[in-house]
Amino acid sequence: MLFLVLTGHAAADSAPHERLQDALLRYEEIAAAGGWPVTPDGPTMEPGTADPRIEVVARRLAISGDLENAGREFDTYDEELQSAVRRFQARHGLEQDARIGKQTLRALNVSAAQRVEQLRRNIERTRQVFSTPRADFLLVNIPAFTVTLFREGVERSRTRVVVGDDDTQTPLFEAQLRSVVLNPTWTVPRTIASEELLPKIQVDVGYLTRNGYDVVDRDGNRVKPADIEWADLHANHFPYTLIQRPGPLNELGRIKFLFPNDYGVCMHDTPKKLLFARDSRAFSHGCVRVEDPVDFAAHLLGPEGWTRDRIAAQLDTGETHTIALTNPLPVVLAYLTADVDADGTVYFYRDIYGRDPG
Repeated sequence: MLFLVLTGHAAADSAPHERLQDALLRYEEIAAAGGWPVTPDGPTMEPGTADPRIEVVARRLAISGDLENAGREFDTYDEELQSAVRRFQARHGLEQDARIGKQTLRALNVSAAQRVEQLRRNIERTRQVFSTPRADFLLVNIPAFTVTLFREGVERSRTRVVVGDDDTQTPLFEAQLRSVVLNPTWTVPRTIASEELLPKIQVDVGYLTRNGYDVVDRDGNRVKPADIEWADLHANHFPYTLIQRPGPLNELGRIKFLFPNDYGVCMHDTPKKLLFARDSRAFSHGCVRVEDPVDFAAHLLGPEGWTRDRIAAQLDTGETHTIALTNPLPVVLAYLTADVDADGTVYFYRDIYGRDPG
């Protein structure tokens, strides 16, 4: 069965950093016993095929507890071993397709000693996150690509997210979620407007109309796109603001979650839904994109009397509507590359920003 460091109420009642400490003890034992074998490089191992490395993979997964039947031999990549690989992939933030390709092979071959160091680093990170007493809060775990809602200290909702890419990394900070905006407008940051959108407009000024953008001058007046000499503009000379109207093409999607901060970061919906199908989701300019914003908003706004149906009805009006939270909710953006859930399952995530030394 999947390796559990704790069971039952013992795991559920433990603090997150304490669960990591228990996991550390187990992984230290594995490392001290010699760790697990290295699976040689080679072509992708497909379900149902024969491969001389299959037996190595089975031994590797047995040691980490992903493979329950540790005593049998495997001639082919059968369903039992496939299930073990899927469990392993789930614990390592990988697509659960049972194909042992480059990403899965790389994760298999991270040594037990390296996992020990990863757990040690994350014990302190987790302790810092949970050191402040908070009954209700949101935790954005950047390497896990998730946002989790805690109510009365218990996880109530977890949603997949997209975070900043390597050039525009999502920062680590704490703020207060104060309002939720339905059918938001998007005021395009100047760098995005002048460096990313301007070249598209210069090729075809109709880009603005097709994508629902208004152009506003420095005095706040709307300007007709056809009246602007776009060819004369560039990154260092762009005296306009672009504002995208609410709608299906809006880059913020249909819902925006505001927690004022010095970084200009927020959480929001997105029209680019296909990105959530990827196991690695670092694609944004730093903001956090939420996969199912209506369900997420319903969990957040329940205490305010907003149900999923009520939110959907308001969205259908197409009108911008802001909902202020009676009690602002803490939002913590953290960088945790290892985690242990309340059932004791150990998870490892890729160090997408290169912040784990060694």
